[in-house]
Amino acid sequence: MNRRRSRRRLDARVWPEILETLVPATDRRLEEIMAWADENDQQWLFDFLETRAASLKAGEGEAALPRIPPEDVLAEKFGLTLAQARVLSAFLSGQSLKEIASLQSVSINTVRTHFVQMRAKLGARDQADVIRIALLGLAEE
Repeated sequence: MNRRRSRRRLDARVWPEILETLVPATDRRLEEIMAWADENDQQWLFDFLETRAASLKAGEGEAALPRIPPEDVLAEKFGLTLAQARVLSAFLSGQSLKEIASLQSVSINTVRTHFVQMRAKLGARDQADVIRIALLGLAEE
């Protein structure tokens, strides 16, 4: 286990725009992503999350933090439809499939279909992998 991870736990509050009700689900996803980063020696991810958290604590506010790009930018960057990009944006905001369906007023099956198609386009194995690939892709810019 990464020593940095064992000393203190990062949480969903590194995303200032996250709804308080989404924090527990986002914390679980962060744990999955951090476990992947730890297993695959991806220190940059810990550095990224810690920088975001430090910026918030220092009172620099949202202006100093990278934001989730607009859906049309995500669609173009990753070769997704706008509907798939909306799902990706929601994942990056910490929402679950069920929450996405509710907030976008679509069925859970519709969201699952977009997720499966997006996962195939990104070459991802699961939801955590989709987020990892998106973060890596966005970090390249």
